[in-house]
Amino acid sequence: MKHTTVETDSRTFWRLTAACIAVLVPLNWTWYVWARGVPGSLPVYIVLGSAIYFGLLWLITGIRFSDLSYEARFIVISAMLLLIFFLAFGRSDTYERVIEHWIPKGARLPLSGFFYFAACSMLLRFAIPYLLVRFKLEQAPRAYGYVVRGGTRYRWIYLGLFLVMVPLVIWASTLPDFQASYPQTRGIVTGNQASLKLFVLYHAAYFLMFLSGESFWRGYMTFGLGRDLDTLALPWMVTLYSIGHYGKPILEVNGSIVAGFVLGYLALRHRSFFLGALLHWSIALTMDLAVLWQRGVAWH
Repeated sequence: MKHTTVETDSRTFWRLTAACIAVLVPLNWTWYVWARGVPGSLPVYIVLGSAIYFGLLWLITGIRFSDLSYEARFIVISAMLLLIFFLAFGRSDTYERVIEHWIPKGARLPLSGFFYFAACSMLLRFAIPYLLVRFKLEQAPRAYGYVVRGGTRYRWIYLGLFLVMVPLVIWASTLPDFQASYPQTRGIVTGNQASLKLFVLYHAAYFLMFLSGESFWRGYMTFGLGRDLDTLALPWMVTLYSIGHYGKPILEVNGSIVAGFVLGYLALRHRSFFLGALLHWSIALTMDLAVLWQRGVAWH
């Protein structure tokens, strides 16, 4: 296949989607039951998830991985490697485990770990994919969703999605798993008080993290494979997107399956990931505020 987009019908899309979800939900469960304590399990799940998707793609459509264009195959392999490296070394626990003890206690900042997380996210999920698209694949970044202008025409749909999510977020904020997970950094809360200044800085970095995440999932991965497979690329992206949530509450991990399909489909149709980043960040902001309110935290 020399970069010719497959014409997909809705029946094929739903067959592939249903098959992938039927495997992905139990796969997520196995990680939380026994694999989360096994060192190096995440790379195995990333490779396994991709292998399952391409196996199901072949069984349902007859398309093999080797049939894809060079560009699509490069996107798949490089995205898996970038994701593995990011999950292994790009999160706050790496900063706390490897870097923090080299910094004098007096020079340590409350948000350093989260800023490290956001910086690694921008490097590995935004900057490197952008450079690969521009210089390795020699494609216009616009073709991969790196565009704001013209990418806001579906804004009312995104606003509607946000309004639908607000009551769900408020309900989730009452659950112990979510209260233990949010906000993503404890640096903004001391005792029963939260720093407004640190909260603003934290969410500025948080937005960059969501921008880089949407550029990676809905831009690099979805557009990269979607140039060959159109909407049939969505189950692969969603599979790895769900696996990328491991460590968060299982309800959120499985909820990311629905969110991934919705955001991926919208991005494909209006050729931009920017509004997806804005929506994702707005929901995270609402979750943080709701959790802090539930815990009775005061601002100073």
